[in-house]
Amino acid sequence: MIEADAARNNEHFGDHRSRHEYSNKNFPTEINKAIRKIWFAYADLGYDGANGKRAKAVVDNLKMIVKFFENRFGIKIYEKRN
Repeated sequence: MIEADAARNNEHFGDHRSRHEYSNKNFPTEINKAIRKIWFAYADLGYDGANGKRAKAVVDNLKMIVKFFENRFGIKIYEKRN
């Protein structure tokens, strides 16, 4: 979603550092913290196996990030299915 936001301004990233810099410059602190928690949790969740507490934190942060970008883009990214 960060790349999609940047692309709206014809910006593109060639490395992770640029992505972090863009995120820090363009998004609220709360969203940046949530994004970083998800980025850094990938290794723990992928390499250490199941970690329910960490996985729940990632899902909670993803929900917050999706809601932020739905508002920013003016579109519905996720719709709950019954």
